[in-house]
Amino acid sequence: MLFDSEKPSLGREYAPGEVILREGETGDCLYVILEGQVEVVVDDGGEESYRLAVLEKDGFFGEMSLFSDLPRVATVRALGPVRVMTVDKRGLLRWLGDDPSLSMRIMLKMVERIRLLVSEVVRLRRALREQKSLP
Repeated sequence: MLFDSEKPSLGREYAPGEVILREGETGDCLYVILEGQVEVVVDDGGEESYRLAVLEKDGFFGEMSLFSDLPRVATVRALGPVRVMTVDKRGLLRWLGDDPSLSMRIMLKMVERIRLLVSEVVRLRRALREQKSLP
């Protein structure tokens, strides 16, 4: 478990389809999923958003806003009933002080996500290259 999220009274609930955070907004917290699933999507200019990931209980998202002042790069939407807990920068630093190994677990999860995205970029480039070679 990445975070200790066993307090049932914590968190905010979202209805299926409800947007939790929106691409382009500024952010000041990360979210920890206490119950349910969310999808992470980006607007690629097409008619539909492109799904990057589905995250579930004990997963987290929105962490990049704690490490930079840049706008959010994706939209996160509830796939069903979802309960999430927010953690601001001060709370995260406190958490890291109580459990220094948490920083390593967060970094490992971020590395895993980067590897998946790189694999997806390679897959899409290959598909595009093959499509261009078709008559």
